[in-house]
Amino acid sequence: MGSGTLKGTDLGRTTHVVPGMTEDQAARARRLDAPTVVAVLLVIPALVLHFSEPQGVLGVASTVLNWAIYAWFLFEFLYMLRLAPDDREFIRHNKLDLTVLVLTVPLLPGVLQALWVLRLLRLIDMMPAVLGRFVNITLLPYAVVLAFIAVFGGGLAFARFEGVSVFDGVYWANTTVNTVGYGDISAQTPGGKVLSMALQWTGNVILAMLIGGVAAFAQQLLLGEDVEEISKEVDELEEDVEDVEEDVESLLENVRGLSTTDRMVLQELAHIKARLDEIQPADPRP
Repeated sequence: MGSGTLKGTDLGRTTHVVPGMTEDQAARARRLDAPTVVAVLLVIPALVLHFSEPQGVLGVASTVLNWAIYAWFLFEFLYMLRLAPDDREFIRHNKLDLTVLVLTVPLLPGVLQALWVLRLLRLIDMMPAVLGRFVNITLLPYAVVLAFIAVFGGGLAFARFEGVSVFDGVYWANTTVNTVGYGDISAQTPGGKVLSMALQWTGNVILAMLIGGVAAFAQQLLLGEDVEEISKEVDELEEDVEDVEEDVESLLENVRGLSTTDRMVLQELAHIKARLDEIQPADPRP
């Protein structure tokens, strides 16, 4: 395998490869994708198991799983820090990973364990590794993942703060994110109230993203062929305009010594160019 430096266009749909890596470094970084996806997906059952307050064997399994997930996240971050060409640049572009590491240490006591739901944010990180291999990632998948994190993660945190069941916590988060607010379950503790305010604001943003994502997807689904055809026509028109501009610029460079007829032709071309600039449609592509 060569040792050339990878450019932005050579990175592919991967999570761990960063600009500036050699091909050997990129190959080693890609090996982290699959196990990290598994670790991130395990966060979901691990959180449910932990916040259900299991006893006996299940309690031990919950603790082991919690530590195993955190240990992998820590190893992944340190290994990538070692592979990355520039440590400061890597940390600057991976603040989310570092935040998750700092705020979700398994040793957190009591209600602070609600912060463990922040590990769900790694789902956003891993979307290129999971979906990027098959489809172009648009706004809609990100909006869906954010909605899941808000409802599921917010519900688990609320259950921890308020001492209610996981189901009641997720139910509360769902009504809050969707701005329904029945009021049958409400925050009574300071932590629960702070979470409520945070979820009310983020819920509005997530709903806006969902609506925008669904609208864009529907437009692409229903008008995809028309938009593609319009894009082709715009490209052809742009090429024609460029050709005329080149001809005009060439004539302008040699304007001295032109005959009267040539000057009239030049003037007419200038008028045509001006008209083309006026009628050139805006690019309909997103």
